[in-house]
Amino acid sequence: MTSSGAQRARALDLLSRGDMAGGIAGLEAHVAGAPDDAGAWLALGAAYAAEERWADAARALARGVETGGGEQIEARLAYARALVRLGRLDEAAAELRRGAAIEPPDPRALRELGVVLYDLRLYDEAARWLARACEAAPEDARAAFALGLAHEARREIAPAIAAYREAVRRAPSFADARLTLADALASIGEHERALGELEALLARERSHEQAARNREVLQRALAEMRARRLLGKTERELARSALVMEAQLRRREARAAPATAEGAAARQIVRYTAPLLELHVTLDSPNNGPGSGAIEALHLALTDPDRAARAEDDVFKVTVIGEDGRQAPVSYATGASLTLVREAIGCPMTQASALYTSLLKGSPSVDWGGATLRFASVPGTGGAPGGERHGLLVGQRA
Repeated sequence: MTSSGAQRARALDLLSRGDMAGGIAGLEAHVAGAPDDAGAWLALGAAYAAEERWADAARALARGVETGGGEQIEARLAYARALVRLGRLDEAAAELRRGAAIEPPDPRALRELGVVLYDLRLYDEAARWLARACEAAPEDARAAFALGLAHEARREIAPAIAAYREAVRRAPSFADARLTLADALASIGEHERALGELEALLARERSHEQAARNREVLQRALAEMRARRLLGKTERELARSALVMEAQLRRREARAAPATAEGAAARQIVRYTAPLLELHVTLDSPNNGPGSGAIEALHLALTDPDRAARAEDDVFKVTVIGEDGRQAPVSYATGASLTLVREAIGCPMTQASALYTSLLKGSPSVDWGGATLRFASVPGTGGAPGGERHGLLVGQRA
C-alpha cells in the first residue's frame, strides 16, 4: 500500500473508532496530496456532516461528486442534505433531481426532492415527486405524510386526509401523522373522527401532551357545535335562533315534501317568511305534530335578490374580516346567508364565511361536520312571483 493509501486507511480507522478530529485531520492531509480521490472527499464530507460543519461538508461533498462520485446516489443525497442545512434549497433541488435521474430511481431521492420543493413552495411539483416516492416505497410513511402536507398547501383537503391516513397505515406509531390527520379532519368539522385519531395516538403514547391538549380542545368544540347547531334540532330551537328572531321570520304553511325514489318516510316542509327572505325547513316525522320533527335541512331563499344584495346588513350585525385584515361591510343577503350557515352547522362565523366563500367561488357543494352546503332551487316555488327561487341549502349529509 502506498503511503497515501496508508494515510487514508488510518484516517478511516480513526473515524470508525470515534476519533473525529484525528480522522478528519488525516483525510484533510490525504486529499491535499490526492485531490482526485472521490471516495476520500466523500468520507471527509460525511465526517464534517457528523460534526455539523455544514459549510465544510458541502465543499468536500461537492468535490467528491465532481471527481467521480456523481453516479453514487449516496453521494448526491449527502451533498443535497448539506445544502439543505445551509439553506441553499435551489441547489439542493438541482442535486436531488440529478440523484433521482440515476436508474433505478432511489425512493429517498424522490421523497427528499419533494420535501425540498415543498419548502420552496412549489407545491404542485412537490406533490408529483412525493406521489412517485409513495409508489416507489409502499411502506415509507414519511413520503405519504409529506404528500399530505403538499396537498394541504394546495388547499386540497380530501387528498391530504387520504395521504395522512396512508401515513398512519404505514406507521401506526407515527405521532406527527396522527396529529396532522386529526387537525385536517377538525378543519372540515369532522370532530368525532379527529377525536378518534387522537384517542388512537394516546392509546399508544399516554403521555403525549400535544395530543392530550388537542383532544381537550376538540371535545369542547364538539360539545359546543352539538349544542349550537340547528340541524337535528326542532322548530322550538329554530324559533329561538338569531336567523328567525333577528329577521323576524314568521311561520306560515306546512306541506308534504316531494317523495323520494327510495320510498323514505314522508317529510314535511315548513315555510317561514320575512320581507326579503323565505326559509324552507325540512322536518322528519311530521305526523308527530307541529314542531316535533327533527330539522334535516334549511333552505334560505331571497324574495328580492337584487334589493337584498344592495342593502347593507343592519339586521344580523355580521362582521367579515377581509384578507387584508380589515373589517368589510356585508350586504343583507350575505349577512342572512352567513347567519344561516353558522347556526345550521354550529360553527364559528369565521368558518361559516370560509364555507360560504368556497361556494361563491364555484364549488358545487361543500361538506363540513356531517352537513352539506350548496345552492339549489327551492321545491314548490315555480309559481312564485318572478318564477322559481334559488337559495342556499344546508342539510344533513346523506
